[in-house]
Amino acid sequence: MNLEMILEEFIISYGLLSIFILVALEYANLPLPSEVILPLIGMVSFGYELNIIEVIIVSTLGGIFGSLINYYLGYYLGDPIVVYIKKKIPKTKKSIKASYHFLQKYDKISVLLSRLIPLARTFISIIAGVIRMNVGTFTIYSSLGILIWNSVLISAGYIVSDNIEMIGLMISRYSILIMIIGLIGVAIYLYKWKMKSKVIEEECSTGGKY
Repeated sequence: MNLEMILEEFIISYGLLSIFILVALEYANLPLPSEVILPLIGMVSFGYELNIIEVIIVSTLGGIFGSLINYYLGYYLGDPIVVYIKKKIPKTKKSIKASYHFLQKYDKISVLLSRLIPLARTFISIIAGVIRMNVGTFTIYSSLGILIWNSVLISAGYIVSDNIEMIGLMISRYSILIMIIGLIGVAIYLYKWKMKSKVIEEECSTGGKY
């Protein structure tokens, strides 16, 4: 029995609870790729007539829960947990380094954008905890990113149903599109931040004259 069949049986047996658990585990960095799990959830939802809106909401809550687990691991264990992950899974080094840089440079918006980028999606939670980002801010921006990512992949599985090859193609194209949108979003954010800083600087300069 392969992974897809095991997951399908689990979802069929336990319904929405199983969806919450699977998505939470994936966002908590267990080796359960969302590119497989979420479309599969969509396919099973279609086949067994589950409410797609309820499925997306429950999956989003699961993603938030899993992300908070990682956040608090980073918060309480600090850099040692990052060192441990890099040692055990060397291929994560680049993603972790990029997550540090992204968070330090772009702050809260990076949490949202990273949810739409493979690998960075889960590691960003640990790094956010390590640098002790405000948990409320982290949760809000994570929720938005998780909702978008989960909605797209679950809907893809629901619409395409049993054509897993087509889902893979959609995910590939979607990832590229998201990276482009993410870059545009960062550029807009930086432009607005720069203009706001310029206005504040001019106001301070004018105030100083009086």
